[in-house]
Amino acid sequence: MKNFKLFTSVLLVLAILFIPICQPANAVTNPNPEIKAKAALLVDADTGDVLYSQNSDARVYPASTTKIMTALLAIEAYERKEVALDEMITASYTSHNDLTLDGSTQNIVPGEEMSFKDLIYCVLVASANEACNIVGERVAGGYVGDFIDMMNKRASELGCTGTHFANTHGLHNPDHYTTANDLYLIVKEALKHPLFVEICNTVTYDIPATNVSGERHLTTTNYLISPYRTYYYYKYAKGVKTGSTDEAGHCLISTASKSNVNLIAIIMGAEQITEADGTIITRSFTESKRIYEWAFTNYTKKDILKKSDLIREIPVKLGKGVDSVIVKPENDISALLPSDVKTDTDLKRDIVIYSERDKVPLKAPITAGQVVGEISISYGDKVLGTSKLVSGTSVEMSKISYVFYRIFQFLKKPIVLVFAIPLFLALLILIAFLITNGRRLRNRRRNRYRGSYSGRRRRY
Repeated sequence: MKNFKLFTSVLLVLAILFIPICQPANAVTNPNPEIKAKAALLVDADTGDVLYSQNSDARVYPASTTKIMTALLAIEAYERKEVALDEMITASYTSHNDLTLDGSTQNIVPGEEMSFKDLIYCVLVASANEACNIVGERVAGGYVGDFIDMMNKRASELGCTGTHFANTHGLHNPDHYTTANDLYLIVKEALKHPLFVEICNTVTYDIPATNVSGERHLTTTNYLISPYRTYYYYKYAKGVKTGSTDEAGHCLISTASKSNVNLIAIIMGAEQITEADGTIITRSFTESKRIYEWAFTNYTKKDILKKSDLIREIPVKLGKGVDSVIVKPENDISALLPSDVKTDTDLKRDIVIYSERDKVPLKAPITAGQVVGEISISYGDKVLGTSKLVSGTSVEMSKISYVFYRIFQFLKKPIVLVFAIPLFLALLILIAFLITNGRRLRNRRRNRYRGSYSGRRRRY
């Protein structure tokens, strides 16, 4: 009994020691950061790969993150040359129709004139609701309802399936909703436009005095990028847009870059809490920082294929002094992977050489960089990237080998074989006939010689 207990204890100790070692290679140190929000999404900005998702298809209220779409349509109109950035826009009386007194504003009053560019800054930096309506009316040609239709159409074009806009600014409306996944599609498109990136990354901006107001000094509502908000400031973050209403909670869409890793984070419906010392914490900012730190700790951008890699050697026909060539990737491939993944053992390489696949020999001449195959790199069931395979060197053709090759190829043709076989048989018959006939002639000559020699002997 004592021996059994001792044996059991030894097994238990060994199990405790070896369990950490035996974890799968694709395990992340902390696979679930448990974000405190209604919905959350973290995406690799370079590939679109989702690193973390929490209720990302659930319907949420977007609040002022709506303004990303408003600004996107405004900038697209500018890029189509439908409006100039320095065009002075006059605020209409209808631009205040659906606003509330407690909404975010820059107090742009009807009749006030401001440039189109400055209005976009008001939309994205200061989150001014009236600026959204003024921009919408200008882009749509006078009626904000038409602009809202444009917003919904553009969302559909971008692949959004759970979004419906009812206004330009995001003040609460039960019929105004979206999802974290849809917001990612919208912000991904917006970030393709340099002007959008410039404006949403602006911390402070001064708007010149207008016809009815003095100079305005705008400050971003995104504390993640503001060094003046030291508690929330995150040095790796940039853009994009905040939002908050009682119904939506606190929302933040942002980006962050560190060690060649580029991320987009969407936090929807976070709370604002008061700590024991009276400090008010807005979790849309703290949870964004936390999800970024989780990703930067657990994921690393790794080079999984380099143009300098020598993949393999393949045979070459008709080469001048050369019977093979080394192939290399046409381009580099990198991928965001769990930090503990080993690129030399955990990844799978699938190599296709066209000459082997098609069972047609690779023949000279070959130029350096000529495509001869392809390679794909996989991690588990996921393909991380593909590249063409190219010849590392040039190979000249041997003229003598080419001549013999052409003769051999000619003789292999079916039509040649049809005529060649009877011709060959006829040649064999002719040779056999000539050999047989030659023997007969030699025998006759031998017999004549013998007869002539015998006659001469009898005469003597």
